[in-house]
Amino acid sequence: MRIVLGRLLQRMPLKQAIGRRTYSTKKIVDVGQPTAASHPQLLVEGEITPGITSEEYELRRKKLLDALPEKGLAIFAAAPVKMMTDVVPYTYRQDADYLYITGCQQPGGVAVLGRECGFCMFMPEATTHILPDIMKGSSEMFHNVQTAVPTYMELDPFQKAASSGKVKDSSVFTHELRLIKSPAELKLMRESASIACQALLQTMFHSRTHPYEGRLAAKIEYECKMRGAQRMAFNPVVGGGPNASVIHYARNDQKIKDGELVLMDVGCELHGYVSDLTRTWPPYGSFSSAQEELYDLILQTNKTCVELCKPGASIREIHNFSVEMLQKGLKEIGILKDSRISSYHQLNPTSIGHYLGMDVHDCSTVGYDRPLKPGVVITIEPGIYIPLSSNCPEWYRGIGIRIEDEVLITDTGYEVLTGSMPKEVKHIESLLNNFPHGSVMENHIAEGASSS
Repeated sequence: MRIVLGRLLQRMPLKQAIGRRTYSTKKIVDVGQPTAASHPQLLVEGEITPGITSEEYELRRKKLLDALPEKGLAIFAAAPVKMMTDVVPYTYRQDADYLYITGCQQPGGVAVLGRECGFCMFMPEATTHILPDIMKGSSEMFHNVQTAVPTYMELDPFQKAASSGKVKDSSVFTHELRLIKSPAELKLMRESASIACQALLQTMFHSRTHPYEGRLAAKIEYECKMRGAQRMAFNPVVGGGPNASVIHYARNDQKIKDGELVLMDVGCELHGYVSDLTRTWPPYGSFSSAQEELYDLILQTNKTCVELCKPGASIREIHNFSVEMLQKGLKEIGILKDSRISSYHQLNPTSIGHYLGMDVHDCSTVGYDRPLKPGVVITIEPGIYIPLSSNCPEWYRGIGIRIEDEVLITDTGYEVLTGSMPKEVKHIESLLNNFPHGSVMENHIAEGASSS
């Protein structure tokens, strides 16, 4: 058990860290988090995580400290290791708040921040001999309830503070700090969006010769990771035909039939920052007239709502406008028979968008009525999801369409981070019908699978 000052932990040279370990082989031991010395392909000198410097992490902690009440104490535990079986762990992902404040990507730690104690990190876990003394001098405690651990929660000072209502969720501060992205964060988010767009474009080409939900899910993950992403931001949604009308469809185990659309909602994570976009297209090359009619309504709603993104607007205002636009369009097409909002919600129960950043639904404690400011990133994702059981004309039944883009709020308006991914009907059909589909090996695999 040991207490380590955060600055010392972060700036300890690699050779010094290795020197404290005993060699069991001739190979360099795994000392945990990458550094500029151990992973020069990932970090440059001065960075704690790729793209984010020690100075930026120190500034984040200063802002959090300034936001805390006098004698307030913030406690953050690392995300737990989750197990697939008794001996096999899932791939580790750090809690966003803990990572945002500490830059530490390793499990097992507890970080403490207060005016009296400064910034301390307990690793591999908090010691019961020191932390109680730090807690006793605090007026209020704030901790991340999502990753709370018994190590500190069972301590007597914490229990007493909790019983008197002096323990609160730290996200009230951290989500405010994370909402507006720094230039360094925006650079990572642009790169994450670019990777996802390139990967989805390759997957769109792939769909012509491999119209299987599972193969498209595998393709998007392969393409994202080959471009540097560490993981997918979430399990890809690959809904072919009527499966696209299931909002969070996850089976990804059907073949997409000729004449059906496929909806792919995907995103990847790059050094702690995620992307999120959706495109819908006909893998066999052409939209039907009914599909194109609905698609055009969603596309125009997407474009119009993107143009509404600017400082001072709110997600709620943009959402309300999208509902009016879609209701009007669906009535004109003949899908909606009345103006009841409940009828509309049966076809689209989702919001027009959400905040985006270190998490897919980022800064969840910040309401959608909040006026947008430069540096905030949101999604714009209108959609229509018509079940097979709908009483609308039969040629619309079973169609699901969503078009989702990432939008950065700028000083003068907006920047579409996913703007490189095609979404016009003519562009999509041209790409699908004029691209040389697949290598000899890919075609051989496709023919073998279809005959088996």
